[in-house]
Amino acid sequence: MKNKEEGVEDANQTKEKIKDEKDCNSFKCYNCDKVGHLAKDCRIEKKVEETTNLTLESEANEGFLLMAQNEINTNDNVWYLDSRASNHMCGHKHLFKEMRKIEDGNVSFGDASKVKVEGKGTIRYLQKDGLIGSIQDVYYVPNLKTNILSLGQLTEKVYSILMKERILHLKDKLGHLIARVEMERNRMYKLNLINVREKCL
Repeated sequence: MKNKEEGVEDANQTKEKIKDEKDCNSFKCYNCDKVGHLAKDCRIEKKVEETTNLTLESEANEGFLLMAQNEINTNDNVWYLDSRASNHMCGHKHLFKEMRKIEDGNVSFGDASKVKVEGKGTIRYLQKDGLIGSIQDVYYVPNLKTNILSLGQLTEKVYSILMKERILHLKDKLGHLIARVEMERNRMYKLNLINVREKCL
């Protein structure tokens, strides 16, 4: 009786295997757009595909910073803290200390638009204590009009974030307050950093 049950079980496994092979040939990879395999099994380097949520309003008050603050409010100094962005992003190439080129990557926005990611690197800024801090793993997105700090990426780097009564507190892994930012009327949190630009001597 065991042999009969084992035979039926083997036949069912063979049918499932054939069915899986047929189904596999009908799958289209989301990474390379080829049929016959899934993105998780793709041998081609993964496309960078990130999503962010950003809405801007022309009138907004400045948040109080414990980081050094730049009096000149230009787009390359402004960083929005975004809880829906999966990565830090910057549209200003001159702010990067170093950058690794990315060949095939896009960022998707809430309105279903996509823009190209051309690199990933480190940006330096001046802290209130006069030391130079850095923001690592920042995507260079040339068409991006504003800079975005991903709250998710910050928490991965062991920062803690507390949002209470319209105030966002950002603390480092030792519990030291890095920034205290008041929520603006458009429900966004905006930092105004002094960027450290690399100079050729």
